[in-house]
Amino acid sequence: MSFIALLNIAKEYFEQRRLNQTFGHLEDHVLRDVGFVRTASGIRPLKPTREE
Repeated sequence: MSFIALLNIAKEYFEQRRLNQTFGHLEDHVLRDVGFVRTASGIRPLKPTREE
C-alpha cells in the first residue's frame, strides 16, 4: 500500500470520527433534517459524493 493511500485512509477515519463526535448526540429525525443518516458504521451523508 502506498503512502498516499495510507494518508487517505487516515483522513477518512478522522473525518468519520469528527462527524460522529459532532452529530452523535442528535436524534435520527434531526440528523435526517440536516442531511445525514445514522448507520451501523457511523453517521453518513444521505447522498454520498462518491461510491461507498
